[in-house]
Amino acid sequence: MTALLPVLHLLLFAVIVIWDVVLTGRISQVQGATLPRPFVFISALAGFLLLPALVIHLALSNAITGRSVSAIDWLWPLTLGLFALQALYAAHRRLVNPFLGFFISLYDLVIAVDAILRYAASRGAMLPDGALIFLAATSAAFALAAQSPTIIGSPLFLFVPMTAPAFPALHRSAASFRLFLGIVALVWVVFILSQLTTADKAVASYNGHDTNTERLQERPASDFDVGLKIFPDLDGGPPPVAIKNDLALTDSLGVTVVSVTLIPELMDRSALDSIAHTLELLRSDSTQLIVTMGYESSMLPFVGRRFSEIQRLRSIAPIVRRLHPDILLPAEDPYESGTRAAGSHPPQFWEAYLTHAAAEAKRADRKVRIGVTASAYDRRDSTLYAWAAAAGSPIDVPGFSLYPSASGTITLDAARHAADGWMRESGSMKDHWIFASGGFPEAHGEASQERAVWDALAWATSRPSIKGLIVSEAGDYGTIRGVRAANGRLRRVAFAIMRALKGLRETAAPDSTLPALKSPQRVGG
Repeated sequence: MTALLPVLHLLLFAVIVIWDVVLTGRISQVQGATLPRPFVFISALAGFLLLPALVIHLALSNAITGRSVSAIDWLWPLTLGLFALQALYAAHRRLVNPFLGFFISLYDLVIAVDAILRYAASRGAMLPDGALIFLAATSAAFALAAQSPTIIGSPLFLFVPMTAPAFPALHRSAASFRLFLGIVALVWVVFILSQLTTADKAVASYNGHDTNTERLQERPASDFDVGLKIFPDLDGGPPPVAIKNDLALTDSLGVTVVSVTLIPELMDRSALDSIAHTLELLRSDSTQLIVTMGYESSMLPFVGRRFSEIQRLRSIAPIVRRLHPDILLPAEDPYESGTRAAGSHPPQFWEAYLTHAAAEAKRADRKVRIGVTASAYDRRDSTLYAWAAAAGSPIDVPGFSLYPSASGTITLDAARHAADGWMRESGSMKDHWIFASGGFPEAHGEASQERAVWDALAWATSRPSIKGLIVSEAGDYGTIRGVRAANGRLRRVAFAIMRALKGLRETAAPDSTLPALKSPQRVGG
């Protein structure tokens, strides 16, 4: 049932948008003194702006389209402000049923404040704790409603305004629908208020990871690399805008590793050739490559429909021969995105798949290393990690994915604690990696993203078996967590990465060996 929640949310989203457009259109056509002229004007303007503002807002969440419309990114908070003004006007002048007027106006006011704060956060503003707690509360309400801790970074899950219906319902069904929307508004307000305590703890959790006081562990042997995931998940050649921006960003940051995610079921030879050609310049500069086999995205809750084991295994040899990755992850996050794509399976399923995948990859290139990521930190992940870390396993590089959630770094701290226990218990001599790390700059403020990545770096550098960390990702590609914002501005985390790389280089011994990935033989222990 929980898998249906995102779909139900989007359906409700669409219904409310249609309601807003139709109702504001009717209000704007009212003649005479039935409704005050200022109210009619505000309603008409809000309805007129809603669809273009929504399209622009969604475009701004993607680095491919965001830069072209970034000059008018203020339109969405302005539109939500107009809807709040319209609802407050209707409630104050008693143009609407008191129940509807109170809760719709309160809901519209709350989401307008949320949109304004997110706009300020997207501009890199340093928000006070009270504003951050409010943002964290609305984000936690989303996570609670969708039953997904990572939904807070998705641009599709946003609050849409409601028009105050300032004239009598024409039919009983219309009156019932109005009552339904009033209840929806009430539920959202209650959800948000109920998350204030969680939000307060979430904001406070980042304060313990100040980049000015938390230090990275020196690695004199120069055996720790910092990398960056570039490009959106690819089902074809990289988009030209992403190529231009992401390659420039890797050069500016000075990272030594890049990671790309491919969707093998949609990949053909021409797409692989395009990716290989794009990466040639980086590879000639000794930058190393990690390739992850991801999954086709879909909002529909039909698990197992986006995973073809046979097709994925067949695609491994062409990927390895054409791209020559240093590390290949045949399955992205088996117990998070992997479960959404392939369905729920016991660890033995993934063990068998990864064993076949490793054999296919090493037939194509004996030097390639095979990795797998733990991300859910549950019993199944623990079992899969124990198998991967064992000496006889075909996995060369076990790893982890580290992200905060709606509760801030509380889940991040728990994940690190679990990973420490697993590594200690396994006694594995294999090299480990953090294959994905990041944060949510608009959900909890830009400083939270910086501190989440810095916290992961501090932990990873203090564990000798961990040889590198990938920051995910270069830009906002459908999820608002990029190092570079969609309007082209570098977020604070970019400068934290630069400081980390500079510090690691300065503490490297003069006669130290090259980093772990500089020689393919070094990876995998």
